[in-house]
Amino acid sequence: AVGAAAAMPGSLGRVWAESQVAKVAQGPEVIVSVGDPVEATKAAIEALGGMRRFIRPGDRVAIKPNFSFANAPEHATSTNPKVVKTVAQLCVEAGAKRVLVLDHTIHNPKICIDRTGIKAALKGMDKVALLPLNQRRFYREVAVPEGKDLKKVEIAKAVLDADCMISVPVAKSHSATEVSFSIKGLLGVVWDRRFFHRSVELNQALADLSTVVQSDLIIVDAIRALQTNGPGGPGRVAELGTIVASRDPVAADAYAVGLTQWDNQTLTGRRIKHLLAAYEMGLGEIEVGEMRIRKIG
Repeated sequence: AVGAAAAMPGSLGRVWAESQVAKVAQGPEVIVSVGDPVEATKAAIEALGGMRRFIRPGDRVAIKPNFSFANAPEHATSTNPKVVKTVAQLCVEAGAKRVLVLDHTIHNPKICIDRTGIKAALKGMDKVALLPLNQRRFYREVAVPEGKDLKKVEIAKAVLDADCMISVPVAKSHSATEVSFSIKGLLGVVWDRRFFHRSVELNQALADLSTVVQSDLIIVDAIRALQTNGPGGPGRVAELGTIVASRDPVAADAYAVGLTQWDNQTLTGRRIKHLLAAYEMGLGEIEVGEMRIRKIG
């Protein structure tokens, strides 16, 4: 698997292959950082070795937060704009040539980027641009060789061509998948999301998608968490003040499941069908007891 990953373009290769070697040796590292959104994000990334571990000078970077719903940050349906700005700034400081912050919005993209606060947060940042993925010309079809249900899919070119992919999802409940963190959030780089809901088994297809879209770094924004009525809200919001960071998407998501209740249920990673499917495909660690967890703050 590591040899195959090394042959993949951009973010599908370099850090992912390295992470597989690390996981074979001792299990994935998960950083849990508590506090102010900016400082907690910086501390989590630094604890993983700093942004220069993931980005080389001249790299093209894709950052995938949530800004799909036209709600203010307080609703916790979108990623905290302070967290997104901090990640983008660290990418620039690490030498990134270009940083694209992208999502395929459900609501009107212009309204989404205004109401979520992400446009204002990124305004004036050098080498950083917002890219709502709401036109088909932004996508390219790829095969999914390891997919069980999903055999081909149109994915954002900016993600496929990136040297580094960073997932920065907000932690929230979801009516179809129980929760939505980094792996569920990958639907935001897909053109035809309805296909996932109507034509294949959604949870397995999400795991299949994860075989062709590999995030080099996952930063789960649980500064605020939408506990009920996700993904679009309004619902009950918990002020958790927490960032969960890892190179392993299954581990990051599985740990985040245990941070609070979701739709009044206490869940574990194994209870989340798309995480279990990804784990069974060898895409990451689902057992919290097998993770190397470091808590900061």
